[in-house]
Amino acid sequence: MGKLLILSKYVFLVFSADINEKRKHIHITDKKGNLEKLCKYWFEPEIVLEYNYGFNEKELNKIKKLIKDNFVTINDQLDKFFSGKPVKSIKKDQ
Repeated sequence: MGKLLILSKYVFLVFSADINEKRKHIHITDKKGNLEKLCKYWFEPEIVLEYNYGFNEKELNKIKKLIKDNFVTINDQLDKFFSGKPVKSIKKDQ
């Protein structure tokens, strides 16, 4: 599991098994990191929720906005991860 970005109270991450997926996506959990709350958003062809465990609608709307506002950064981090380059997680307060 690679932490790509920490925004507000959310951690944006990727799993090594994701390399087999055809479309780009990101997993999001809360800062507690216990995966009791976890969701997945597709990036392509548009930002779409794939699944959600534990986040309420208000949180999901906030997460989607964070993805839109930080799309380039998240996409760059994903590209680094999947090309085997070292990725340092980026922390931003938003």
